[in-house]
Amino acid sequence: MLENKKTHNGIPYSRYIASWHVAGGRIYDRLFEEWLRTTQQLTDDEIHDIKEMATCGKLELEESARLFLKDRIQGD
Repeated sequence: MLENKKTHNGIPYSRYIASWHVAGGRIYDRLFEEWLRTTQQLTDDEIHDIKEMATCGKLELEESARLFLKDRIQGD
């Protein structure tokens, strides 16, 4: 099970993921990792763990979210 750990500088992994998302970035884009490498000297292990947390969804939940969004977008 994934844990929302904090980096060596005290920032929770989820804050990096949320900040990237809110800024308009895509999690599956290679730029996510490049950005992580430029922020506050994260270790390779921290970058790996943040990427894993960001991309390790549950298939059933992802499909549910996809259908929900499709319905909402088409319904507008």
